[in-house]
Order: sequence, then structure tokens, then C-alpha cells
Amino acid sequence: MSKRYTNNDHDSYRHPAVSAGDLTDRRGTWVSLYTLLAEGLKHPDDRLHRDVREERFADELARHADELGIPLPVEPGDPTHAPETRAAFDSEYIALFEGLAIPYAPLVESVYRPWRAGWSSDGLLSGPPASDMRDRYDAAGVSIPDAYEADHLALLLEYAAALLESGEDAAYRTFVDQHLDWLPALRRLVDDAAADAPFHKYCVVAVCETVTTARRRQRLPVPEPEQVDEQIERASTHVE
Repeated sequence: MSKRYTNNDHDSYRHPAVSAGDLTDRRGTWVSLYTLLAEGLKHPDDRLHRDVREERFADELARHADELGIPLPVEPGDPTHAPETRAAFDSEYIALFEGLAIPYAPLVESVYRPWRAGWSSDGLLSGPPASDMRDRYDAAGVSIPDAYEADHLALLLEYAAALLESGEDAAYRTFVDQHLDWLPALRRLVDDAAADAPFHKYCVVAVCETVTTARRRQRLPVPEPEQVDEQIERASTHVE
């Protein structure tokens, strides 16, 4: 059985004191962590499949989280779990996030949001947050991968990393506040999902812990329980 990783599993890792100003001091680590988690929440390719099976993904995740003082979860899930084939790994992803097993936990922000009066879209998953992200990507001259909605969580994490990397700290703070406050709802849907997908469940909880830490250090408000309940109710119309 693959072991689960926490910050304390590696005696060789340092445990530095993390200050409230670590966004400046450890910018590169935040960028690397967001980027790594984004890869974990995309359809797995051969490289991710290999890195998970050989525990490189778990090692890198634990190293970044340790440096930033982010508590990694012990459960649910397992960051070293990957089936023997990449196709089976992808099937676990689809079951958890795209409805191969019901109920599931969509990774698309629009599902959790109210839609404006008069809003229309070509699909159920493409709402106002997706429109906002398309505008952001257009302004940056960046193409959105065909496989994902513009407000897919993996792309949101990559965008947060890009803001940090370019030194746009105020824009990063606003982005985290406005586009990543639905993650507690996602986490609860993952808890209730039918799929057996240990790696991907672990990634969601790791993202939630990362963003919770980021919000606290940026002095952003915690989403209210009533807000989370409303987001779950909206998303549940799509996932059951």
C-alpha cells in the first residue's frame, strides 16, 4: 500500500518559520505549488502518471507545502496512487470530476455561481466566470486549451501563478478573493462523490488547504457557511 504524505513524513525537509510576508519572500515557491497542483487537476498525461507512480509528485508537493507552512491532508486520498495504466488513471479523473460516476464534483467555477439575469450560454458549464476568464486570457494573448472550460480550476490556478510570477500582487489578491472562494463547496462535493479516485481527491484537498492559507495570509475573508451551502445547492443541480 502506498503511504500518505504529510509535512512531517520527510525528516530531511526543513521547517522554516513562515512570516505573513512570505508572498514576497517565497514567491517562486507559491508559483511552483500552484503550477504543480494545476497539473494534478488536469486530465493525466503520461508524465503525470509516471511522476505519481514514482512518488515524485508527492515529494515535490510536500517540499513546497513544507516551505510555505501549508498543512497537507492525511486523508482523504493518496498523492502516490495511480492505477497501472494512464487510461485507468484518466477514468478515475473522469469519474470524479466529469460525471462518469454520480454524484460527482465538477472543477468548473460557473457551476457554483449564480448567473446574471438574461445570461445565455452555449452550455450548462459556461457562465459569467468563464466569460470573465476568457476576457482575461484574450487580454493576455493566451489561448485556452480546447479540453477545458475557461474557468476550470486547473486554469484558475495557473492564472494565479502567472499573476504572482509577474509581480501583480494586488491583482492576485483580488483574483483569489473573487475566483477561488468556491473551493470549500468543491471539497464537500468531493467528500460525497461516488468515484474511487484517491489521487485526485487528495489534490482537491491540497488545493483547498493551499488557498485557505493564501487567503489567511492575504487577510481575505473566509467564505461564510451560508455561501458555501448555496454554492453546493447550485452545483448539485448538475451532479446528481
